[in-house]
Amino acid sequence: MIDPCPGCGQLDQVQHVPAVYQGGHAFFRGRGPAVAVPAGDGFVYTSSQVSGVSVSAVARSLDPFPPPRRGGGLLAAVIVLVLVGSCFLALPLSSLDDPPPGGALGIAVISLPALCVYVAASVVVWLYVRRVRAHRRERRGVPAAQQVWEQGWFCHRCGGVYFTDAGRLLTPEHFRQLVARAGGYER
Repeated sequence: MIDPCPGCGQLDQVQHVPAVYQGGHAFFRGRGPAVAVPAGDGFVYTSSQVSGVSVSAVARSLDPFPPPRRGGGLLAAVIVLVLVGSCFLALPLSSLDDPPPGGALGIAVISLPALCVYVAASVVVWLYVRRVRAHRRERRGVPAAQQVWEQGWFCHRCGGVYFTDAGRLLTPEHFRQLVARAGGYER
């Protein structure tokens, strides 16, 4: 049997944290608005499928998992920088037949913009690798964090979380910090 809430001393509004989290997710599917599309002499009426997940504020505040990371922007930046660097590289390559004044030093000066862009691209690649490693480290910590998360109890009356052995009420934010610390992805 669980202990009553340390805040209000009641048990009727207490629920296990995983149950609150799962109950706060509502999946929906339906049809979007009808749209008239001109086709020939008439119109064709069409509608789209709409689906998604609605997450309550309480479920969001008790989410045990690290926020998802997106790396697409960094990869796009690398591609753009490599393309720009290749355009800058065309300048010194075109001057090989007719070297600029200063000989090799002139070619080095003309090559400098391409070199700078390639250095920037390598820095972005380094940032991407760091992000991937951090994401892997966070994912390895999820089982440990989930063990702590599954021990929590949420009081709907007080809006707080407690552990049966701790005896004090925590805010959902403090609870998430404890879970993140257990998983090693505390920020």
